[in-house]
Amino acid sequence: MAEGSEDRKELDWDLVVSVPQIGVHRTIRVTSSESVAAVMIKIATKLGDADWSDYALWWPEKGIWLNKPRQSLYAYGIQADIKLEFVPVHRNVMIEMPDKRQFQVRVNFAVMTFFAVAEICREMNIRHPEELSLLRSPMDKENYAKLTGIAKKAASRPLGAAGGGKSRDGTPSRGDEHNSVDSVTPPGSPASKRKKLPTLALTGQKSMDAGPGVLAVYIGEAPDGGFFSEKLQRTMTEKCYINGLWLDSSKTLYEQDVKEGDLLYMRFKYYSFMGIDARLDERRISELYEQAKWSILTEEVDCTEEEAYAFAALQFQVNIASASSTTSARPLAQATASTDTSVTDIDAALNTLQLQLGQVDTAGGGGDSPTLQLTGYIKFTKPTKLTFRGSKTQFFLLKGSTLSYFKDEQSFNTGEAPIQKFTLTGSEAVPDVDVSKKKFGMNIILPSSDETGELRLTFDTGEEYASWMAGCRMVMKGKPLSKHGYEQELQSIKGFIALQNKSDGGSVPRSDEELQPADLISPRILKKKKSKEIARQILEAHSTMLNLAATDAKLQYIRNWQALQDFGIVYFLVRIGRSKKEELLGIAYNRLILIDLATKEHKKTWRYSAMKSWNVNWESKQLRIDHEEEKLLFSCLSADLKIVHEFIGANIWLSLRNDTEPLDITMFVKLTGGVTNNLSGWGSETMTRFLST
Repeated sequence: MAEGSEDRKELDWDLVVSVPQIGVHRTIRVTSSESVAAVMIKIATKLGDADWSDYALWWPEKGIWLNKPRQSLYAYGIQADIKLEFVPVHRNVMIEMPDKRQFQVRVNFAVMTFFAVAEICREMNIRHPEELSLLRSPMDKENYAKLTGIAKKAASRPLGAAGGGKSRDGTPSRGDEHNSVDSVTPPGSPASKRKKLPTLALTGQKSMDAGPGVLAVYIGEAPDGGFFSEKLQRTMTEKCYINGLWLDSSKTLYEQDVKEGDLLYMRFKYYSFMGIDARLDERRISELYEQAKWSILTEEVDCTEEEAYAFAALQFQVNIASASSTTSARPLAQATASTDTSVTDIDAALNTLQLQLGQVDTAGGGGDSPTLQLTGYIKFTKPTKLTFRGSKTQFFLLKGSTLSYFKDEQSFNTGEAPIQKFTLTGSEAVPDVDVSKKKFGMNIILPSSDETGELRLTFDTGEEYASWMAGCRMVMKGKPLSKHGYEQELQSIKGFIALQNKSDGGSVPRSDEELQPADLISPRILKKKKSKEIARQILEAHSTMLNLAATDAKLQYIRNWQALQDFGIVYFLVRIGRSKKEELLGIAYNRLILIDLATKEHKKTWRYSAMKSWNVNWESKQLRIDHEEEKLLFSCLSADLKIVHEFIGANIWLSLRNDTEPLDITMFVKLTGGVTNNLSGWGSETMTRFLST
């Protein structure tokens, strides 16, 4: 027979695949050119007549899913000595929301955590899921448990999860079969009898994205004594280790060793909140309020005693309004009762659109709508290298993104050039207010690491302060100084000042017997003052908000929380360069802050607006930031460097994003994760589905 007269046959070989859920192994004959989809069909055929559509191939040695059904075994590098697992894609975990409510949620373990969070948020009716993420239970980290002195105990794992352990695939270990959180049911069992092998979702992976059954089931409130359920004051080092528990948004849950029945915490991870709309974001507002409330009660964010009483009064009003069933407690932001509700909805939508477009909302409708400008005399102080100069009263102009000052009003009116101009883009306005002492001021920190890059403005009245603070905040957020947006910002600031102003007194509608200070105030203030004195202060602040609806009180609480100086700062323990000294790195929505661990003094500030680039050396575990004036190189001690990278990338991306722009998932993943590998395969299918909703 002549050589080459017969077609050469590709050699086949044995591939061993285990199915942990039913404790069996199957050996199938495959070739290197066979696709992953073909291999899954062979496995399902050998396993018998059952529905295996929610199962997929997992490579334990490399810790990856074979998530590209059309790709060959050769392309993945699968050989005869490789052992694979055929495991379910959707599994149940416990999710605790900021309001302490716990849900049993069926989550896709084979897509990026970013998409898993998006699915949960869709079920919970929470918009902008990119602002949230999942946090591991601190009890899963031995080093953190030792650091805080909190012992691991069975009560920390609700619903029987405290029984026997679970294997890597999520199946209960011996003695825990009846205590697991709705473990995966093997397809061969009677409870799982369904249709015969459909198509394994090989073409569209629909079953991968929308698992069978209910996605989320409410379980109940978090048990007392839970890690995030008590008003525990944590040290700065403890806060750093808590921030090391965030899951990697660019990896799947299975890749991060999340198991069936694990307890995860859903929290707002990034603090650049996209336009909050009371008509669309009822659940989002409630969860934001709860996270803000607990950050105040545990003093995660510092505030003065006056501010603490104002927050307590708002919380008290939320409790009262939520419990009330009268019509007076209806949110002001909602459309009032009308025979023509469609007209009200249209008007509200038009107002929202005008705000998004930066237009002026005029009462007469139409008309020209130029951007506003602010003018007036302000006491002004600028620092030198050593200290602040004496204050001078100058005539100021805020127009566009520029703050300038003149010698006097006449110089401004005659068109003379200003003495000096300051661009406020990328700057920050820090309140310096003490209502009891009639002190109204703000420090404007310019986008410069220079010590002199700060302005101090002092005002005679709260009205003047509120007017200029509202204008500066809008400009610093990159928004036009329009009438509609300016008035909203102005009312928010005035409301916060009014809550702290107790001089006008007013009748106290409820006695201190109905108010429990222990539920409204941090432990530090409770130890410092008597309960009756605290209750009196809260009730006096509460007298200014008697008719405030629950939603409006929550919104005011959130706005006041955002106005605090330390709002939105996430801390990590780091070493700078080759130094052996441990220091704190604070990551805010607009800047990085180097803080002395012992004194808590801010040593240096780097603003994102002056940042040229940043990159990570994954081998040496160091992150390098190129700033306009210097280069920063540091390693992280309290968390994986990938978490720090995510925070910096996400904050930069979210600060530049426009409210009206759709979410660019590819860019978001590149900036936070540095890779886009998980956007292929099932990731591309999930991304398409995410964008279409």
